[in-house]
Amino acid sequence: MKTRIIISGVAVALIAGTTIKLFSNKATVEANVYKLNPEKRVLVQADTASLQNLDRTFTYTGTFVPFKEVMIIPQVHGEVKGVYFNEGDVVSKGKRLVQVDDDLLQAQYVSAEANYETAKRSLSRYESASLGGGVSQLQLDNYRLNLKNAESQLKQLSKQINLSKIEAPFTGTITFKDVEFGSVAGNSPVARLTDLSQLKLEISVPEKEIGMFKEDQWINITTDVYPGKVCKGQIEYVADRADNAHNYSVKVLVKNTASVSLKAGMYGTAFLDTDLNKSSIVIPRSALLGSAKNPQVFVVDGNVARLKSIETGASNGDSVEVKQGIAAGEVVVIGGQINLTDGSNVEIAK
Repeated sequence: MKTRIIISGVAVALIAGTTIKLFSNKATVEANVYKLNPEKRVLVQADTASLQNLDRTFTYTGTFVPFKEVMIIPQVHGEVKGVYFNEGDVVSKGKRLVQVDDDLLQAQYVSAEANYETAKRSLSRYESASLGGGVSQLQLDNYRLNLKNAESQLKQLSKQINLSKIEAPFTGTITFKDVEFGSVAGNSPVARLTDLSQLKLEISVPEKEIGMFKEDQWINITTDVYPGKVCKGQIEYVADRADNAHNYSVKVLVKNTASVSLKAGMYGTAFLDTDLNKSSIVIPRSALLGSAKNPQVFVVDGNVARLKSIETGASNGDSVEVKQGIAAGEVVVIGGQINLTDGSNVEIAK
């Protein structure tokens, strides 16, 4: 029994010693932790919110794509009897590019044409005979049906013969060729025709800025291939639906010229100059804190820093428009915010 009492006493002593040690360590840590002196002034940099005309040039980089482009695929099968183009050629609308063998179709057309003429003459004779009552209405209807069938067959063969002559659907440049004399035309493309008389610059615009874009609006376009040269582009299309990143597609038509010869796949930059035409409260961008959805600034009131939520507007990179939250003439902190809390005493660096 005495042994148990001694062991219990030792355990209690150890626990008490550990507890005293922990409290001692806590006191030491708290004594060494830096505590902000509420009376001490934090040195900050500041600037004054002022009324300014906040103009800005918006830039958007995109890629030029052809105005029109089609893959030319034969609609009839057969041996290729003629190829009348090379890759890189500029061809006019209606120019024959490929001739597929149509000898069999031509023979069938001659036969169908003869059948059509025969059906036409037969119907004419029976219509004349029907006037005397020697032909029944059923017979007359059958001959009329025969003529329609012969006419339909003739039109089908004529269409197939025309499709054997593959022609350019519009004026453009051959940018792909995959056909040779003697090969067999099937369901695969034989050429790609690209209209490069004008191109489309496809750019992506954030939702906050899409309101500045209107169809038929003119904007400036540049490309690194021709530094210093500016060409005009006309907005052809403004998307009504955003992508997953809340950006909208805008397509700008740009005419190709001899001095600025653009090619599909080149990068281009669109410039949109804006003028707010009104005085706005403007602060340096370095004053902003918080997130894009909840921007905040420290405003110096006397010698005290007050944290305020604001609503921002346009920006030109260095400066930001403030729509709500502060007034012109208020002093905002632009440096040293990391040391501030709401209500901190401050001193503005001279």
